[in-house]
Amino acid sequence: MKISLCICFSRKNSRFHHKVLNDLNQIIIPKGYILQLYFILNSDVKNFQYLFSKIIIKKKLNIKILKIFEKNIPKTRNIFLEEIKQKNIKYAGFLDDDCKIDRKWLLKMTEFISKNDCDIVGGPQKHYFYNNKFKEFYNFLEPKNINKEQVNWVATNNCFFKKNIVEQINFKFDETLKNIGGSDQLFFSKLKKVGFCLMWNNDAKVKEYYQANRENMSWFLKRNFRYGFSGLVIDNNIYGKTIGSLLSILKIGYLVLMSLVNLIYITKKYNFTQSFFLLTKVLGRITALLGFKLKKYY
Repeated sequence: MKISLCICFSRKNSRFHHKVLNDLNQIIIPKGYILQLYFILNSDVKNFQYLFSKIIIKKKLNIKILKIFEKNIPKTRNIFLEEIKQKNIKYAGFLDDDCKIDRKWLLKMTEFISKNDCDIVGGPQKHYFYNNKFKEFYNFLEPKNINKEQVNWVATNNCFFKKNIVEQINFKFDETLKNIGGSDQLFFSKLKKVGFCLMWNNDAKVKEYYQANRENMSWFLKRNFRYGFSGLVIDNNIYGKTIGSLLSILKIGYLVLMSLVNLIYITKKYNFTQSFFLLTKVLGRITALLGFKLKKYY
């Protein structure tokens, strides 16, 4: 039985690529499975072939390297879906090029999906950090899901799914969201809506490598703003503009309420910051409601 995994490599994460390749050297392949790797490179990625030749993949893997001549993450993911659509593969998945992959990740994913009645599995993405105060900032961004819980969506930084899903659906990752983000949330939310079962596996772990440029308040505010902005765009895509906008107004009210609750308990460490982040999400949704566009991905 075959498993195909896709990692999209971008120039901005070039400093992590040797680590990711080394992680793949250590990954445990479940007995009875053959692992195929698809490395899809933005055209501006430099020296990858040289790096790949120096980091010898220890296991006998089927590796395919493709290039895309534009910076469009959703399009890159669609290339992978098209690549595997007619292939004899049992499972597929996505990982990121800036994350440490636990050596038991693939083992934990195959065990989980074979033992539980589900089609798609997501897992946690934790973060390395230097300054301890940012631990709580990252914790605010990370999903709070329970093991084996059914979820509404998963992210492509850590996901695994039955390949036959690709044969049954007629939609793809939305390439117009390349600057907004959230194409993975939208894609898997649509799969949930048409009846596929998504579950959470806490034991299949990845951890984002330390990025110094993110340990500042500005980056976290921009990220929360983008989450709010993309939230409205996703709701409009799933439910239609009218219902999506009404739903977004309700969510804005909820976010404001939760912000006020945090302020009531302001003596608790980081509550003021969390309140500020929630209001930044509100600002993102309002900006999207007013019809503004995002020109850069944060």
